[in-house]
Amino acid sequence: MLLSILTQVRLSKELKLLIFILVNLILISFVGLRGDIEPDYENYLDIYNFSKSNPSSLGIEFGYYWINNIFKTLGIPFQGIVFFMAAVSVGLKTYFFNKYSPNFGLSLLIYFTSLFFLFDFIAIRQGITLSIFMVSIPFIYQRKFLPFLLLMLIAAQIHVTALILIPGYFLFNIKFSQKILLALVAVCSVINVFKITVPLVEMALTVVSVPGVSADKVAVYLAEKEYAFVSVKQILLGFIFIFLKFRYKPKDEMINLLVNLFVFGILLGTVLNGLPQLAYRMKWYFFWTESILLVHVIDYLSKGSLKTTYLLYVVIFGVYGYSLYSLLAEVAGRGDYIFPYKIFLQ
Repeated sequence: MLLSILTQVRLSKELKLLIFILVNLILISFVGLRGDIEPDYENYLDIYNFSKSNPSSLGIEFGYYWINNIFKTLGIPFQGIVFFMAAVSVGLKTYFFNKYSPNFGLSLLIYFTSLFFLFDFIAIRQGITLSIFMVSIPFIYQRKFLPFLLLMLIAAQIHVTALILIPGYFLFNIKFSQKILLALVAVCSVINVFKITVPLVEMALTVVSVPGVSADKVAVYLAEKEYAFVSVKQILLGFIFIFLKFRYKPKDEMINLLVNLFVFGILLGTVLNGLPQLAYRMKWYFFWTESILLVHVIDYLSKGSLKTTYLLYVVIFGVYGYSLYSLLAEVAGRGDYIFPYKIFLQ
């Protein structure tokens, strides 16, 4: 909260840089030095221990396999990989927020309370691919396909789901009309409210065969039967962001792109609900955009009033703080996770 207020106030470049460095050091150390206090820790440790095996037998992508292989060959312990992944994942995200958000602190707060523990603390491979996707976004509206494609192919070597993002290059930057975007979100709302399963993936798999590691991933995703839905909060935010897009800086390329991404998150989370785990993973490649779009919403609503701005900060802090508490309580309920925090030496 204090960080959000500080970065709203005009600070010198030197002080902003100091805050940026300190925030990165704190977050990277918090993630990179943690011990076995999250559900995926032992799975990643097993991958490291068996990184001399055939990567296909481990069921992981080649890029992540070789990172483990190199670290193990050099004699760098497993915690070195955890710290390295944390530095890349957190560093790229904070770079993006610092460069493209009107309020670095508030964007970071929203991200921290919504996705940080999911994709920088637990599902760290997808956290890396999400970070790579974020820094590739300028190439979309700059119409530079080759750099975007290269980054997505690199990301796919860490987590294969990044491949699904490649066709988005031709869609994410389109200037859709307000009616089209509202219609998409409205239809998705009905599907999610009535829990209608969309068998899109199953139909596609009857026509297309999936090779290698990707096939293993699909098999895992198919095993999950719990219904996947897009939350009411995400649906409401979709309508709010569409409203924002056409009434606040309508010619802003980044806002247009981020709103499109959020709507595509609702769309993909809905049409992929036949594969709940895949739907859940894919939608977060898009819903992180709320971290920046909500800053613009606050700017639009406050109309320059600091009193209104800070009041909205309190509301955001309350809503997202409660959401974080619920998430951590749910994860902690699965076992000895999250609480109490401990470093790897303990």
